[in-house]
Amino acid sequence: MSELLRSFAAADASDRLGLPAGLALADVGEVLALSEVTGNGVLGDARRPAAWVAAASRVYRGGLRVWHEHGAVVLLEGRDPFDEAGRPLVAPEAGEPEALLETSLGRLRLAGGERVYASRGLALRVNPPNGVLLGVLAFVPTTADDYRERLRPALPPKRLLRELASQGRAA
Repeated sequence: MSELLRSFAAADASDRLGLPAGLALADVGEVLALSEVTGNGVLGDARRPAAWVAAASRVYRGGLRVWHEHGAVVLLEGRDPFDEAGRPLVAPEAGEPEALLETSLGRLRLAGGERVYASRGLALRVNPPNGVLLGVLAFVPTTADDYRERLRPALPPKRLLRELASQGRAA
């Protein structure tokens, strides 16, 4: 599990990113530095309420969120990954996605920008014209329909950056 969390923190979007069932927030805190920045949001088309806590990251300039329900981790979400030189990362070749969903880049809507590999517990947010990786999401492997219904964060990819900037913090 710690290798999986370290891979996620490094934006290594490999096949190993699917979360194990029963992962607790305390377990994540043993590997990732959880911050005091927390919030609430909704997940999935069902708009289920969930809480999140930010984790420190040198890779995700837009923040790293650990979504949980009463301490049970349901989703890891990293936004705007960059390499050590400050260049945005290019989306890895992960094969044929099980679903293509719309995502956003600021106010711009990107058709097919979210590539969902639900059976592997992975979703990649990508800018389709240039292949830049906008975000990485990891969850317990499921179906594409279940991911869309229960797990997919409802917030646009750029919102956390503005929230943290307004609080004078980074996650």
